[in-house]
Amino acid sequence: MYTPVRKQTWMATMLVLLVLLVAACGSNNEAPAATQAPPQEPSPTASSEPSPAAEAGTREYEDALGRKVEIPARPGRIIAHYYASEFMALGIPVVGTNYNNAQLVLTEEQLKGIEDVGGDGLVPNIEKVIALEPDLIVVPDFLEAADVEALSKVAPTVVVAYGSDAFEHVRQIADIGGKPELADAWQKSYDEKVEKQRENVKGHIEAGETASAFVLYSDKKLYVYNKQRLGPVMYDAFGFEVPAKVTELFASDPSQLWAEISLEKLPDYVGDRIFLIGPGDDEESKKVLDEVLNGPVWSTLPAVKNNKAYIVGSRWAMNDPLSLEWLLDEMAGVLASEKNET
Repeated sequence: MYTPVRKQTWMATMLVLLVLLVAACGSNNEAPAATQAPPQEPSPTASSEPSPAAEAGTREYEDALGRKVEIPARPGRIIAHYYASEFMALGIPVVGTNYNNAQLVLTEEQLKGIEDVGGDGLVPNIEKVIALEPDLIVVPDFLEAADVEALSKVAPTVVVAYGSDAFEHVRQIADIGGKPELADAWQKSYDEKVEKQRENVKGHIEAGETASAFVLYSDKKLYVYNKQRLGPVMYDAFGFEVPAKVTELFASDPSQLWAEISLEKLPDYVGDRIFLIGPGDDEESKKVLDEVLNGPVWSTLPAVKNNKAYIVGSRWAMNDPLSLEWLLDEMAGVLASEKNET
């Protein structure tokens, strides 16, 4: 016979033994989740202790101004001020951009879901930027230091050199966006398109032919382009040579995008082919263009006499990957047709 107290003691003892038995069985069959995998030896090239930045999902990036910025390793809410085309070409989504610039390249459909952060002049609207809650902001290097600093207080802000060529922009933006492998994929696709269009213009370009590009503004100022704009298609893809005077003009500063020249000096810089970007579609711009085309200088140019001078639209001068892809098709079409657009 046993008393209730002894019964409770016996039951408690049995419960303890049962718990110990289950624990013993578990230790023989499987390790706890935290220790299932044996510890691995650290890589000879990697630290065994993750850095604070890696644990936080960030990394250090040195931008065009030499600033070391802690940016997200995989940013999810990017504002691309002046670099929407690069992100779009790579397939990296953005939440905001400057419409004044982006609309020169992107269609209304492509801009769907992207907010306009354009402010006064070249600076984005800080209130709109704050409202979008970005985790990364990308801006060109022509912004004032104070504006970059103000944006940096909202989110990590990376400055990209605006004068770099489109290919460098693609590599930088892919890196900044945390997906450097996408730059190689885009470059491969572009190179394949170059080969295709080279075949299409074969027989329309003579060996040693030169070409140059100019832009005329409505204020009657005329500029000759360096190699960064139409150059990747004109010179690199289709093999035109740079006129000697153009090379000489930019020799002291190869990064210079363009240089103003007088209309009277135009004959010094033209090539066997001329691509002239008109000032616009408004009446005043058309009037300025007509004055040049019907003036005493234009008609004397060999390229004009040979029907190898072309008046083209403003997108021809855009320095971005989507425009380069577009320009390969456009210039190939012009060269193959041999039509004078004047």
